[in-house]
Amino acid sequence: MFKKYKIVSGLIIIFLYSGFNQLNAQTNTLYYMNGVQQSLYLNPAYQSDCNFTLGLPAISGINIVFDNNAFSYNNWFQKSINSPDTLILNFNNVKNQLNKNNYINFTTAIPIIDLGFWIKNSYFTFSITNKTDIALSFPYELVELAIEGNGNYIGANNPMIIDNLGLRSMNYHEFAFGLSKQITHRLFLGARLKLLFGTSNIDSQNSEIKITTAEDTYAIGIDTDISLNLSGPFSIVRDSSGLIEDIQIDDSDPLSYALTAGNMGLAIDMGATYKFNDHFDFYASVTDLGFINWGKNVTNLTQKESYTFTGLSLDSIGTNYNEFNAVLDSLDRFTKFKESNLDYTRMLNAKVFLGATYSPADFMNFGFLSKTTFIGKNVLQAFTLSANFHPAKWFSGSLSYTAASGKYNNFGLGMAVNAGAFQIYMLTDNLNSALWPKDAKSLALQLGINLTFGCGKRDDYSIINNKKLRKDVDFL
Repeated sequence: MFKKYKIVSGLIIIFLYSGFNQLNAQTNTLYYMNGVQQSLYLNPAYQSDCNFTLGLPAISGINIVFDNNAFSYNNWFQKSINSPDTLILNFNNVKNQLNKNNYINFTTAIPIIDLGFWIKNSYFTFSITNKTDIALSFPYELVELAIEGNGNYIGANNPMIIDNLGLRSMNYHEFAFGLSKQITHRLFLGARLKLLFGTSNIDSQNSEIKITTAEDTYAIGIDTDISLNLSGPFSIVRDSSGLIEDIQIDDSDPLSYALTAGNMGLAIDMGATYKFNDHFDFYASVTDLGFINWGKNVTNLTQKESYTFTGLSLDSIGTNYNEFNAVLDSLDRFTKFKESNLDYTRMLNAKVFLGATYSPADFMNFGFLSKTTFIGKNVLQAFTLSANFHPAKWFSGSLSYTAASGKYNNFGLGMAVNAGAFQIYMLTDNLNSALWPKDAKSLALQLGINLTFGCGKRDDYSIINNKKLRKDVDFL
């Protein structure tokens, strides 16, 4: 009797499998930490002042990022008045804290290898990274329906439409080849071409549920238009009629899925740095501009159903179960999906960065950064102010403040220490989340160790000594 709940529980398991266990990505504070090799992931125009930089598996970047605009611990839970030791879910406060469109995001980037090296006046990079992008979105109306019902949506012209509801999750391997060159004494350009190999994907974009309540009879009409694409270690269980009744994780051969190369894609990062004068620098970059074509182990699930519930007669309760069973049979259609196996293409979550720095002295600057993230139909915006300083060859630091998606209390900190060939760095956009975790809606922490060699010895191929490149036009 519980088969109708298997699909829901299966999707929850898939969501957890796809990336809940790896939560890391790049922080905004990293953008102006020019002494840290990993900043080129945000702007590929970055150039190291070290002849050779090596990032080792995992330890070169242990990163954790969680971001949402829907809840914090204190927004959702409160102590019971009658029993102070008991926590209760405050439904009214939950509803009041929600936005029209709500999201929960996770992004990951686990380094396998990371190289940076100079050949004359060109800076080359190569990296292999395992990445996971997860985005869960849901509208205000979904929670409103659960808490208040459909009383605010009466009449054929006033339907409750639950859209922007979905899960986008993908895990893939990225092979990136980068080049950064100083074009003139003012302009630096860089790009990273990335070959992608997808391992698993869940995509439920363009799903919608429409609920209409008749003004005279209060009959409820439900229309669903749901699509779900899966690619990865997922197995489908069907009933006797061939409809989907369960989705399970196939863990019989996890290594083959981890090394899969059947879902190929292509992406590019592009960046530029322009030195306007001795005090002002301008920055622009686009990352993860690309796609993956999912064609291996693909399952497409669709549901397009309509149902009208007019109520139950009193006779059907306790005496005649035929009418009651008929209602249950009709509702059972909403747990069934049709299946196909068609290739599909999905874009990555592209990001656009625009920024500028002002340097009152050689050892410090003040920065502004705008970050725009595109996740399906959703556009997320963040702004970061920072103070960045490099008082000694062995130490650099950054203090930052970020405003993002209605959250205005994100204070960040970054530090990098060079001890011989070892560079140890740590950055966070949300220092306040560690101090006041119950009020936190975001968490961004990144730390790692790089090996650096020949730092500060780039004069042989300096742009200053290259007469050809010094002939650039000043307006460039």
